[in-house]
Amino acid sequence: MPVVRLVVVSFPRNHFKINSILLRVSVPLIWLYPLCFTFFLIPAVGVCRQISSPYPLGAIHIYYANAAFGHRNSYFYLYNTIAWLTLAILANILLFLKVAKARAQLISFQKSAVSYKAELSITITTVVMILFYVINGGFIIMYVLYYGTSSYFSFLVIVKAFANDAQTCVVPWIFYLTHPVFKKKAISGDLVFSTSSFKRRINNS
Repeated sequence: MPVVRLVVVSFPRNHFKINSILLRVSVPLIWLYPLCFTFFLIPAVGVCRQISSPYPLGAIHIYYANAAFGHRNSYFYLYNTIAWLTLAILANILLFLKVAKARAQLISFQKSAVSYKAELSITITTVVMILFYVINGGFIIMYVLYYGTSSYFSFLVIVKAFANDAQTCVVPWIFYLTHPVFKKKAISGDLVFSTSSFKRRINNS
């Protein structure tokens, strides 16, 4: 999302063509990209495992065994989160600098209320996405450092699954509630009355 906005600001004349190419390339990659981080799980088997201390006896979770090359999913997930967090922050910094430069070059900067609400919606959605990247990265770091110890940070492993679900649901939910394109346009009563009167005149004539 910040990359699309950055392209619009950087290339105002041919941004539609550039973004079309980006979408044409990125959509197939969305299906292939997860394989880079889960290929080692193909020969693995799912098992029920006792959760380590400080969880009591009987607390289990579903884990995997016999992964290819002995890889662990947590490190791949951590590196992926850091990479996308860094790219999102850099793209937003560049976007902010571009917009600030464009505003400084204009004598008067005017925009409609709909345009302002659209930009505000995308900004809020982007901030929430970055926030979830930080939260997920924090969960992974705590899992790597404290899992199996007596630290109370180990209990945050339970919350991680709910945080992942919240990211999937909350981000599009906020975008849907805040962006004006999803708002129903209200039709004034005067317009409805004039339209109905016009139709009756045509039918009577």
